[in-house]
Amino acid sequence: MSKQDLITNLGTLARSGTTDFLAKIKAGDLNLIGQFGVGFYSAFLVADKVEVVSKQPGEPAYIWES
Repeated sequence: MSKQDLITNLGTLARSGTTDFLAKIKAGDLNLIGQFGVGFYSAFLVADKVEVVSKQPGEPAYIWES
């Protein structure tokens, strides 16, 4: 993920994407793979700290921590 992707997708835990999900269903996009991120968010139930390290080619690595 890029730095902006980390900010947009991980920066707010309360962002469930429900509105986007419902809009996609209404538009006929029924691809459910990767829609919920349950595995990622469930980490907060059992971990003291969650860290995501992401790097795209040609860019520096970014670390998101909570």
